[in-house]
Amino acid sequence: MKTLGIVIAISTTLMTAAFARIGDDEKKIEAIYGKAAKVLHEQGSFKQIGYTAGAFAVVVDFINGISRREGFAKPDTSMLTQQEIEQILGASTADGTTWKESPASAGDKKWTRSDNKVVAVFPARQTFLIVQDVAYVQQQ
Repeated sequence: MKTLGIVIAISTTLMTAAFARIGDDEKKIEAIYGKAAKVLHEQGSFKQIGYTAGAFAVVVDFINGISRREGFAKPDTSMLTQQEIEQILGASTADGTTWKESPASAGDKKWTRSDNKVVAVFPARQTFLIVQDVAYVQQQ
């Protein structure tokens, strides 16, 4: 049983390292996720690109080549588990920071990173998790 716990801890650590972070540039994200699966939208300095990362589909919004918003979902659009949410949040934790759940509305969940630079939102339908720069404004 002890061995199983160690294997799970190591696996979680390795999976966590496989996600990019808000503030990473396109080259770093491509080095982590591989080539883009699809460019979803591009206008001026804004680019929205879809990637595949392990068991997740990831949509990254870049502004001036820097990741400002990342959305995570399962390709089959099934609900994310608590373990998957924790995995994504863990990967989105900058050195020396933690996440704190904060008030949200309409059944959504929300977390704020302790440096107050990034927030995460898990809408009530529970099929995707968004991690974004607090100053991010969704593009039209």
